[in-house]
Amino acid sequence: MNTSTDEKISQLKQQHAQRKLQKQSKSAQKKSKYNKRKGPYQKRGKAAQRCSVRQNKKRRVRYMYSKARTLEKQGAWREASEMLEDILELEPADAHSYLALARLESRRERGNRLGRRPESSDGAKEDAERTLTRKFQSASEIFSVGTSHCPESVHLWHGWAMHEQSLGNFAKTRELFEKALEIDPWNGYVCHAYGLLEMQHGSDEEGTGTEMQQAENIKKARQLWQRGLTYQPSAALVQSLGELYTKSGHPNSARELYSTYVHRMNNERERIEVYLAASSLEETVYRDIERASELLKEALASGDVADSRAYVALARLGTSGGMVDDVVVKKRLKEICTKQSRQGRHGKGTRVTFPVKDGRLFNAWAKLESKTNLREARRILGQGMRMYPRDHTLLQAAGHVEERRGNIAAARDLYGASLHLEPSAPALVAYAMLELRSPEMGEEQGPNVTMARRLFDEALLVDPKHAPAYNAYGNMERREGNAKRALQLYEDGINANCTDAPSVYHGLAKLHLSLGEVAEARRVLQRGMALFDMSGDGSSTAYAPPRNDNVAFLAHTLAMIELNVHNDATSAKRAINQGLEHNRNSPQLLLAMAMCESRLGNDNEAREMFQRSITADPRHAQSWQSFGVMEMRSGNFRTARTLFECGLKHTPKHGALWQAYATLESWKSNLGKARQLFAAGIETCPEHVPLYQGWACLELRSGDVSTAKRLIGEALTRDKRNGGGWLVAAEIEKKMGNEGLVGLILRRGIECAPLDMELYRALAEHEIGRGKIVEARELLESGIEVNPLYAPLYHTLAELEARVFNIEGLAKLNKRTAEIFSSDAMAPPPAKRMQAWSNTMKQGGRHSKLPDGIRALADKVGVDTFEDVDTSDVDPESLLNSFDEGLMFGDIYNEQVVP
Repeated sequence: MNTSTDEKISQLKQQHAQRKLQKQSKSAQKKSKYNKRKGPYQKRGKAAQRCSVRQNKKRRVRYMYSKARTLEKQGAWREASEMLEDILELEPADAHSYLALARLESRRERGNRLGRRPESSDGAKEDAERTLTRKFQSASEIFSVGTSHCPESVHLWHGWAMHEQSLGNFAKTRELFEKALEIDPWNGYVCHAYGLLEMQHGSDEEGTGTEMQQAENIKKARQLWQRGLTYQPSAALVQSLGELYTKSGHPNSARELYSTYVHRMNNERERIEVYLAASSLEETVYRDIERASELLKEALASGDVADSRAYVALARLGTSGGMVDDVVVKKRLKEICTKQSRQGRHGKGTRVTFPVKDGRLFNAWAKLESKTNLREARRILGQGMRMYPRDHTLLQAAGHVEERRGNIAAARDLYGASLHLEPSAPALVAYAMLELRSPEMGEEQGPNVTMARRLFDEALLVDPKHAPAYNAYGNMERREGNAKRALQLYEDGINANCTDAPSVYHGLAKLHLSLGEVAEARRVLQRGMALFDMSGDGSSTAYAPPRNDNVAFLAHTLAMIELNVHNDATSAKRAINQGLEHNRNSPQLLLAMAMCESRLGNDNEAREMFQRSITADPRHAQSWQSFGVMEMRSGNFRTARTLFECGLKHTPKHGALWQAYATLESWKSNLGKARQLFAAGIETCPEHVPLYQGWACLELRSGDVSTAKRLIGEALTRDKRNGGGWLVAAEIEKKMGNEGLVGLILRRGIECAPLDMELYRALAEHEIGRGKIVEARELLESGIEVNPLYAPLYHTLAELEARVFNIEGLAKLNKRTAEIFSSDAMAPPPAKRMQAWSNTMKQGGRHSKLPDGIRALADKVGVDTFEDVDTSDVDPESLLNSFDEGLMFGDIYNEQVVP
């Protein structure tokens, strides 16, 4: 027993020893193979150690670079710059670090050139002269040192060229582009940027030159883009070359280009961009909606396209041609979003057939719905945010909806959440506007201009081509009285070649108008519209620039200047027609066209335009109002009544509609119904002061002086800067026989509303009645000095001079009138008339008659108001009738337009 046991133990030991020898043998074989792979280094020596150090340094450089980029995204620019400099001390030939460091410094320099200073991570302001780096003085120096260490880096030469272009050094830019092309003659990025330079800036620093020079620039740009497409085709190159072909009158070449390269794109995003360009060409140039639809469906045919832009374009197809309205687009978007949301509720085992990865579709649907139903828009955005919780654009849109609903705290939280996910220029601008309208510290502290400036600065640093940021920033500086700074901002926006250029031109024109520079404003508007002239040569394949809905605002403002300053309805129509080429369903433009036709005496054409405006937007109250007033003046009272009722059904909170309808019933002697309408209007729109004034006029005619006095007292309490209230108050005292109070009330009215010319005229008539000719003459001349364009003052002064047989005074007045008013309606306005209108704009200010709350709203939307221009003469013997008429037309000619 014991012997057998010992034998077994001995066998186990032998087996263990054998296994140990086998393991040692295998280990030796592995070491032998490893040593053979090491080449000449059979042992780990100094050379192997040096290789390990090199590898560790590369790993450290990669880690530090990744950390620096993270710090940059977090807004810690100085810390990021310091880390990049540390990398360059470790590896002086690291081109990526030079490029990242130079771009950071370039952004800081761009901010300083605009008079702004970037914020550090702790939010404290840095000295404008202090660079982000420790050893470099400028971005150009960083690029220079980087290219000396990395002379073969095309990216560095390209980045340096783009920096010099932003500084306006176009000769230096061309030199750097040429050096980059010497290294890589077929580089697509360099060829694309170089071609854009030639197209935008031509052969000189201002981008101007002869037609021959411009033709050479276009030829060079085409050659550069064709060269880039040879080995590195990209969507940007294809789109730029296609637009050049179209602009040159060769859309067939653009069509062939798109079809050739659409399948050569490297990724889905670029392929979708080419499909979108091809679809836009078919829709806008060839007017072939069916072919445009086929292209978009072809882009989505695979069923796994994640780029939502193609879906949105397919939903909006036909809108640019006016064949599809918002109702159809909403229906299309709803169908796609419903399918998308259903797919999102399926389990993991379900085949994904709708792989869109962002909430762009929900955003587009909610934007259309918010025009009429904020509650539904809120629900849609909530559904989108549940599906795409990381989409910052949905949070921003939801914040805008909450702001419109009056939930300021919720809006601020949503804007902040959007910026926390990803800083974006639109969200920063929206947050800045919220701080201006509803500051966090309370409205009694006034707008938070400092905070708004910081947000605008950051928006322009995040996206230097974001036109709404320039527009909103310039508007704020203009309101703060910093006209020079505002002008610089708008010019920077134009030089930046923003994607939405019309809004920048519109803001610049408004600035010139506020300064009384009417001729300059007109020139800016014409310059902006020239960039989007779609007239072509009348052929079906003529070049048509991309449609831009915001061109409508340029056209509207220019038309109002032509109509009010030049009294030129024909030129106004020409501007409106150009705007309608971009936005055929703009209710503001259609209404303006109706006003032009009405002024030219074309009532039938005016009616057609009114109907188109109402059809385009049934909630556009000014269209219902002006259409009804025109029919009322024509004696079509039944039609006018129907129009007013329809308008109130769609827009019950538009006080001017209640005013116009009540005045109609008053004219028809339906005093009971008129009173009911005035009362209902005041209940619905308690801040609409003309309703109180109109009702007071009605009671004054009816002999109820006490009620009239109470109503006009309420009107003056709400807005004492409205001259009409003082006129009615004076008429009430006159009816009561208080002649002594009439003059006092009118003088007080002039103090409160110095731009209301009818107050000067009424007080002059009062003084004439008292036999005070000298005082009356002084009042009329004072009114003419304030507003030299108000013709009734000249009429009254002429009657006064004729009454006292002042022949010399009449001759001087006649000469003065001829200098201001031209007898030829087709002739351009005299220089003195233009100067007079400019002076009026300067003295009045843009919102001199608006209450504070309304002024803030108007500034928010960027309105076009011409409150200082009255469109109808007033007969002094029928003050109340004319006053009612003026109330009805006030909102029509002072219509507010949102750019």
